[in-house]
Amino acid sequence: MDMKKKLNTLVFIYNSFNDPLFQNLVLSYIKTLSTRIHGDYHIITFEQPAYAMTSEERKRVNKELAMNHIYWHPLSFHTGRFLLVKKAWDFMQAFFLVLKLRFKYRTQVIFSFANVASAIAIILKKLLRMKMIIYSYEPHSEFMADLGYWDRNGLKFRVLHYLETLAGKDADFVMTGTSHMVDKLKASASNARLFRAPTAVDADDFQFNLDGRISLREKLNVDDKQVFLYLGKFGGLYYTHEIPAICVQIIKEIPNAFFLVVTSNAIKEVNEMYAQVLNESDFYVTGNLTYMEVKEYISAADVGISGVPPSPSQKYRSPTKVAEYLLCGLPYITTTGVSEDDEVALANEVGVVIDHFGRDQLPTNFINQLHGLLTEDKELIRTRCREVGLEYRSKERIDEILYSIYKKLMVLNQ
Repeated sequence: MDMKKKLNTLVFIYNSFNDPLFQNLVLSYIKTLSTRIHGDYHIITFEQPAYAMTSEERKRVNKELAMNHIYWHPLSFHTGRFLLVKKAWDFMQAFFLVLKLRFKYRTQVIFSFANVASAIAIILKKLLRMKMIIYSYEPHSEFMADLGYWDRNGLKFRVLHYLETLAGKDADFVMTGTSHMVDKLKASASNARLFRAPTAVDADDFQFNLDGRISLREKLNVDDKQVFLYLGKFGGLYYTHEIPAICVQIIKEIPNAFFLVVTSNAIKEVNEMYAQVLNESDFYVTGNLTYMEVKEYISAADVGISGVPPSPSQKYRSPTKVAEYLLCGLPYITTTGVSEDDEVALANEVGVVIDHFGRDQLPTNFINQLHGLLTEDKELIRTRCREVGLEYRSKERIDEILYSIYKKLMVLNQ
């Protein structure tokens, strides 16, 4: 096998370039892969106003990417009314750009992230005869239906469900977050080579930071508190008011509890939501943090909260925040049946599990287990969480899976 033979890849993402999901879950993998597999990597993103960059910022980014043989081709993201029409437009602009890249740069592989991007990419794969890799294959249409956002008989559900099912069946390689989805794809007679690959983060980047913990806790005057951190969005595929509601229940059982919130939602709205149920001295909401600051907030906490509502399809999901919590040595709260996070939490004593966030009263076993985590020696639990995170959710595992896939592709390409 000639590992010096050039294999060019088209990376297809239905997110913006500055979206943390892309930055943390895809771009870091592509940068590592570019040092191991000879070829160019052409990234297509769909840019939203919330992640807009200045022309100078774009020039700087393009220069840095080119040093790794990575080239960025941004498109515009469309949403709102007449959603299917706008998605059809997104497909058309993507098709002509992919067609150009396919023939100009001889891209042979299309690498897509998550199911909405994969629903488009599977059509492009078939039309342009490319090999296809999916990373983070999760049934988005099922999520939207289970949570009541889409009607299973509606056109939006049926179109996406059909295309993501087709992608799971006819992609060449599928990396999915849980053994549950691996089993489901096997049962559906998928033609793809399947890999269990939970969403992961860089273990060198995400580590406990003692100085950051001390500094932030002093700044917020919470050094004598048990700090609970919610890191993420509200609404959509996540809980909304249920998150401050469970904080109210926690503080009844743990009077010295304090709640940190780091979110991309409107800070004023989240502040008001928390202030309706908690004293303002018991919580702090922020956002727009730097990469380093986020890790300091995780280090400053004693327990992380994963705010994913349970539903039948959520066992196929792999929330990124749990990876960030674990690699920074932070135990977490999760709901039953989300990913394999509930199983990992209980089997390894790195978290506590509740059936849902809307209960009138916290279960006794949940309270006892939570007290156990909070009273355990901090260094011991941090070490245990880190070790579990390295095995369960480290970027190094994903890097090796991707490398093995590309070695197979190099053989097929000879």
